[in-house]
Amino acid sequence: MEVGRSAFLVDTGVEKIVMDYGTKVRTTPPQFPIPIQGKPDVILLSHAHLDHSGGLPIFYANEHSVPIYGIEITKALSELLLRDSIKISTEEGVHLPFDVGDLNETLKNFIPINFRKPFKLKKTQVTAFDAGHIPGSAMFLLEFGGKKLLYTGDYNTDDTRLIKKNDDKIPEVDYLITESTYAERDHLNRKEQEKEMNEIANDTIKSGGVCVISGFAVGRLQEVLLILNKLGIDFPVYMDGMAKSATTIMNKWKSLMRNPDELDEALSKVQYVNSDNMRKKIVKKPCVILTTSGMLTGGAVVQYIKRLYDDRKSSLLLTGYQLEDTPGKMLLETGRYISKGMNLELKMFVKRLDFSAHVGKTGLYDFIKKVNPQKIFCIHGDHTDEFAGALKEKEGYDAVAPAANNRIFEL
Repeated sequence: MEVGRSAFLVDTGVEKIVMDYGTKVRTTPPQFPIPIQGKPDVILLSHAHLDHSGGLPIFYANEHSVPIYGIEITKALSELLLRDSIKISTEEGVHLPFDVGDLNETLKNFIPINFRKPFKLKKTQVTAFDAGHIPGSAMFLLEFGGKKLLYTGDYNTDDTRLIKKNDDKIPEVDYLITESTYAERDHLNRKEQEKEMNEIANDTIKSGGVCVISGFAVGRLQEVLLILNKLGIDFPVYMDGMAKSATTIMNKWKSLMRNPDELDEALSKVQYVNSDNMRKKIVKKPCVILTTSGMLTGGAVVQYIKRLYDDRKSSLLLTGYQLEDTPGKMLLETGRYISKGMNLELKMFVKRLDFSAHVGKTGLYDFIKKVNPQKIFCIHGDHTDEFAGALKEKEGYDAVAPAANNRIFEL
């Protein structure tokens, strides 16, 4: 199984339920899941990230009017990411199987739901639980035919500065579809990672350089800002790229945040970058810049790399997961930024820090024991086969790692 283009179809015999329909965004052209035969009855959207939401407009391009259920903020964040995806694809001449009109139809079919408030489809009861991954991320519990199936989406069993951990009041289930992104290891100590980032930022400022912190627009850069604020901001901080719009959206749903007052305080210390002239100006003095994209594939971070790559006083911190063959991954492996016709040897200090919003190895095993499933489907990871094997051999579970794009299991 891979990380990307998450999509699952549950056919209860009475209704067809799609859970997520994402894209593998780091490929050209983007890759989408296999088409679903016929019209599904409903779509459950776990969260806004494109590897879970990026293919949704395909249904409406094919003139299928399908209701989409998700937490309300997920609609706003998905719209932000999907519109940006269409814009970038158009600029780069990459064909997508949908357009802005299809996206508009997608949004019209979105039905907001709340955590822990069950709703009924034809014969299936659905309950959303907070997944603790990004604001609005949900796990879905499906109850049909006397069986319980839980789809985790992406989740986190630890609190972050931005949001609380996943809901732990989830019942035991018969079937579990669980993400496995970090099934092979636990995360580094969070407090130590926070301290290291703060030290690097302060050392860079003292040396007269610029500290560029790259991250995902939705969830990660807001988390980084809260960390800097908690540890003490006494230097100029700027936010650039799509993170600005994502932050504005999150500010409208403050009740989903772990500590809304801290977010307000942190945002009061940030200046938004609104033009390329401003980018040119701010890099002339010591500062911290929070910017997209998380894997250095594009976005405003490219402009900062072009201006600062040979400045030994400056630093570049990567705060997210780096997929294979992305510019971020290649930079960590080779010391060179290779993308969009550039091949630059960076003299900036470069480091990746672990601020993941995914559950780590220990959390995965603890969560599985808690919900105690009869059968486990390990998905969304680079080591799902090994994880399923370990669950079988060491824990005695009936666990499998489904191959991508297969129709294989009967519940």
